[in-house]
Amino acid sequence: MSRETRRFVWSLLISIGLIYTVLEPRHVPFMWTYLISPYLPFWLDKPLAVLAWFSLAWTAASGFELFLWRRLYGQSLSGVPRQRKLFTDLFNVMLYVAAAGIVAVEVFDQAPTGLFATSGIVVIILGFALQQLLGDIFAGVALNLERPFKAGDWITMDGTQGIVLMTNWRSTHLRTRTMDLMVVPNAVIGRAKLINHSQPQLRHLDSVEVPLQYGFDEAVLRQMLKDAALTVDGVLSDPAPIILLHEMRPVTMLWRIYFFTDNFAALVIMKGAILNAAYSALRSSDLAVYLPRNETILHLDAPGAAIQGS
Repeated sequence: MSRETRRFVWSLLISIGLIYTVLEPRHVPFMWTYLISPYLPFWLDKPLAVLAWFSLAWTAASGFELFLWRRLYGQSLSGVPRQRKLFTDLFNVMLYVAAAGIVAVEVFDQAPTGLFATSGIVVIILGFALQQLLGDIFAGVALNLERPFKAGDWITMDGTQGIVLMTNWRSTHLRTRTMDLMVVPNAVIGRAKLINHSQPQLRHLDSVEVPLQYGFDEAVLRQMLKDAALTVDGVLSDPAPIILLHEMRPVTMLWRIYFFTDNFAALVIMKGAILNAAYSALRSSDLAVYLPRNETILHLDAPGAAIQGS
């Protein structure tokens, strides 16, 4: 038996012990038998009743975490906050709110109708005061249920790329490619155009552009650019890179090297390395003369030619 399981069993025994040994029957009306201790003073009645109900709520929360949530969502990764924390925290809050309501009605003899009316007014006031915050919270709940991304996924949101660090009640934390922390309210994410680069698979397709002048052998160029791309770490050989003509311009042709990788984090470095490998391969071959360049032709006339022509 693990340490967490033993702790849960002990908390369950303590909760049952509180109910059966120290509480009066009016605090647990659904119980049929009671073992009330005659040695406890009367002033401990209500404090122990409150302790018993919240102990039951804590035990229930621990039991759901141990036997249900971990089986549904799995263990959290070391150093990566789990996204399911938002849903489980909301469930735990509901358990404690329910325990507080039972304590108010059963222990402190509050009327249920008055309790509901008071709580309704409080909810309305808090709703207006915390409208933006509640919007972020409910958006976070929706994100957790839909699960468009999880911690460790690379995403692009409105043109900004980053890796997901965590999702909490109010916001989602991203680490951008510049190694900065970006905190985005969940309501903003719910309205944004989102691309997940880690789902449904890690393999990602990207490309780089190579401009060349006209006149070369296309078969030789395709093989040369493909071989150059395969020399870069992270570029997959299966599927192999694809070399395609993208655009024909007045002076140059624009070629694209499409390549696959399963390491999106190193994509920027790989694209630079592919361009460097392609340039090195072209420069050291007969195709070097087709690399784009700017040429200026100067025509020198003999002295006095312009004057004589006029």
